[in-house]
Amino acid sequence: PLAMVEDEAPRPDPVGVAKALESHWVETPLGQVEVKLAVPAGERPVALALMVHGMSPAPEIIWEWGCIVDALRQRKTAVIYPNLHTCDATTPAGATPGAVASALESIIAWARGQVDGGAEAPLLVYGKSWGGARALELCLHLPAAAVAGLVLACPAPSKMEDRAARLAKWKAPVLLIWAKDDEVIPFAASESLLAELRARGPAVFVPVEAGGHSVARMAAASEALATKLVEWPDLALGPLAAGGLLSQLAAASPSAAGQDSGPEEQAKPPARAGAFDLSGMM
Repeated sequence: PLAMVEDEAPRPDPVGVAKALESHWVETPLGQVEVKLAVPAGERPVALALMVHGMSPAPEIIWEWGCIVDALRQRKTAVIYPNLHTCDATTPAGATPGAVASALESIIAWARGQVDGGAEAPLLVYGKSWGGARALELCLHLPAAAVAGLVLACPAPSKMEDRAARLAKWKAPVLLIWAKDDEVIPFAASESLLAELRARGPAVFVPVEAGGHSVARMAAASEALATKLVEWPDLALGPLAAGGLLSQLAAASPSAAGQDSGPEEQAKPPARAGAFDLSGMM
């Protein structure tokens, strides 16, 4: 499904994309959770991407990561997309961080068994708002090497015990995105989190002028951001991975791989499939 905007190329309708995917009911220690699974057609995926939604039960919030699902599949990344509102124990309004992490761990294990080569495929996690806090907690809950990269979109604060100490030891690359017109979790909240992320390993910050508290609107407003979200598996597993070129530069100069993406990045066209857009990192 595509959403048409006058004078613009058609772009994916996130809710339509997600709802078109088959629903699976996955057993977790907390109960069954509805999960969508998007696999590259006829190809073995090079990575798995877990999407964690925000707090609201509105379909446009639950399924907003749908704006990049098809593009990720084209880059050979399988997408795991749970609806945590479908289980009472994982519903955002009342779920504990530990319960959500346990359920997500089971969902990841299930997805690995469903995908060709899933047992060996590296895992990336994307989380927005409430889901951003849960995504970060999941990364810190799992063994250090279990997650190859993390995307945080205007994340809510995490209240995980010993979070700061655990985060300081976790070295996987992180992409942080935020809209300057976000009225739910203000853009100013990005400053302290970004400093913390940069102090412990590779971190890329992509601020955008508009989009509010919505991944889909941010991606629609900035082609550069949409590109970065889709190419993140390539970047996290390549130049930003431990031992990669940009990771080495970050170790030598912490600001090098964590530099903000400036206005010049937004003027650039999206990278072609198979290429990296490295702007905003050097």
